[in-house]
Amino acid sequence: MDDNGKILATTNELRKAVQEVFTPEFNKILIKYSIYRINTKFNIKYDLNRGLRGIMAEDIISELMLSFVRNDGGRNWNKSEFPNFKDQIFSALDSQIFNTIEKEYSKTIQTNSDIEKQSDVLMEDNHYDELLQYSLDFLTKLGASDDEILLFEPYIIHKMKRADIAKEFGITEQEATNIKKKLDRKIPVLREQIKEL
Repeated sequence: MDDNGKILATTNELRKAVQEVFTPEFNKILIKYSIYRINTKFNIKYDLNRGLRGIMAEDIISELMLSFVRNDGGRNWNKSEFPNFKDQIFSALDSQIFNTIEKEYSKTIQTNSDIEKQSDVLMEDNHYDELLQYSLDFLTKLGASDDEILLFEPYIIHKMKRADIAKEFGITEQEATNIKKKLDRKIPVLREQIKEL
């Protein structure tokens, strides 16, 4: 526990969690999530061949993974806020993506003020992010799969079309439909829960 009363993972807990979670399958989910967030949060079209100015989604994820196991005060796992380590990873990945974009695009900030606009948008989006995180946490408690969690925002909130979802996330349209059906069964319970907030 730190000075603010947060329960932080020990070094051994953190290393074990990293080893268990960072599987090839989960890595694919993180890559798709990164590309989706870059496209929707920052309105930047991710180039599958060149990435972001030469930085690939895989590089961002690799840097993130290393930040959890560094000995020089890298990222930790806040078990109070994120009992499930995967949720901590998604939160940290959002931060990693933002930092990468801010760093890379600040090099051309004189001719491109997009990143400043996005910083303002991020500040305004605090309430949205909190509600989204609450929804994802609640869906996890309801037994939602990683795929359901990943597609909740684009499919349910942004109403992306099934064909676009399938293309964006590298799945078939039938798989997208099946995931949406599972989500649809949980949404009424989530709506009732949100009304009580």
